[in-house]
Amino acid sequence: MKVLVDTFPFVWLCTEPSRLSREAREVLADEKNEFFFSDASVLELSLKYNDGSLEMPMNPRRWVKEQVKIWNFKSIGISRENCFRLSEMPYYHDDAIDRLLVATALEQETFLLSDNQEIKKYPVSIIW
Repeated sequence: MKVLVDTFPFVWLCTEPSRLSREAREVLADEKNEFFFSDASVLELSLKYNDGSLEMPMNPRRWVKEQVKIWNFKSIGISRENCFRLSEMPYYHDDAIDRLLVATALEQETFLLSDNQEIKKYPVSIIW
């Protein structure tokens, strides 16, 4: 199964795995699954680090690169198609990063591992 992991479930996996749901932990532990981390999440982490709303043990460049390698996640860039799809989706949710993750999951045909209730309004397969 291909799984795109939302920003904060990724942070929790790396720092506080007990915050993940049982189902999320089981999916993440299954080595047959293929895991992805979006550049949209990297953008979100960088913005939050920069404005002081997120503390990290090191700068986002080093921390994300280190964690993606440890957990064997693949990167997904922000494509023009993702941006177009974002503009075509219903505006159910104000968070542009979350909507971009939904657009990416739809384009890449992945599950989205997320605890965000607003995302459930979109036609994307959610794991939580």
